[in-house]
Amino acid sequence: MRIDVDDPELDMGLDQSLTYQGQLFTGETIEKNPRTGQVVALTTYVEGLEDGPLLEWYSDGTARAEGQCRRGIPIGLWRDWHPNGQLALEKEYGARGMVKSIKKWAESGELIDDRTFDA
Repeated sequence: MRIDVDDPELDMGLDQSLTYQGQLFTGETIEKNPRTGQVVALTTYVEGLEDGPLLEWYSDGTARAEGQCRRGIPIGLWRDWHPNGQLALEKEYGARGMVKSIKKWAESGELIDDRTFDA
């Protein structure tokens, strides 16, 4: 099932769980650009929690962000891009959602931050 984030029957609880028509939501939510109707974000949920890919795009269709969650916890490598398509951020998460490393780049492509953490 795919639901627009603006659907009035979609609700985010205080515990960050998502419900649709009063039931924990399993499926994908999409966000659209209000001017063009183009999909600019897609998030996957299982039983009300983010579980699976999260994808975002700029209005011109180029990638803006990508990541993955498991039972509401970020896992693996998350990436953000500058509007010019240059990689802006890589953040790696460990199994419990703790940040293991962060790398940041300027729009020019210059690496401006590179840190590793105990996770």
